[in-house]
Amino acid sequence: MFFKFKKLLENMKQDQEKVWDAVAEKWQEYKVKPTKEAVDFIKNKKGKILDLGCGSGRNFTKTKGTIYAVDFSQKMLKYAKEYAKNKKFNIITKKAFASKLPFKDNFFDRAIFIATLHCIDSEKKREKVLKELYRVLKPKAEVMVAVWGKKQKRLKNKPKECMIPWTINNKKYYRYTYIYNKQELQEILEKVGFKVLKAKEDKNIIFIVRKIL
Repeated sequence: MFFKFKKLLENMKQDQEKVWDAVAEKWQEYKVKPTKEAVDFIKNKKGKILDLGCGSGRNFTKTKGTIYAVDFSQKMLKYAKEYAKNKKFNIITKKAFASKLPFKDNFFDRAIFIATLHCIDSEKKREKVLKELYRVLKPKAEVMVAVWGKKQKRLKNKPKECMIPWTINNKKYYRYTYIYNKQELQEILEKVGFKVLKAKEDKNIIFIVRKIL
């Protein structure tokens, strides 16, 4: 039974970019409430600000700099551009995988990485993504990292690796999800090189960390 589940999971993990393209239109209609902590973290801040895994842009806000909105879904970025234009937010969009960011070392002054890390489908890839995030930040730059927590009702009885459905017109699209606990996330952030400044857990697990070097 376990091996059948693992095989099914591996099959469903394929083409996650297509899944997010498919749900983008409905996503931008319903997922409009920003993560308050993320908005507060970048609001009115100066310099180059990275929103990694920006989706349709719900965490955009007014800054004194420029938000670089990065996502691997071209359709999500389409809606992010429209949203930013309507709200007059200053953004630059870039289609890219989080594991290979098209920016030079020490580029960003600040970053948010909200509800995206847990969507990356292997431990090795998640560590690579965090190393890449570390690389593109300036020394002493701070980043907010947030993932879904076990205290969410829909995740309470789920295994560590699972597929969370999003239903559109009676068709289910399955999104890969890895369920972190707070200690586990702290360990991988510190392993990559970040210094933990703050951490909290409710429905989401949220860390504010700093690039040391």
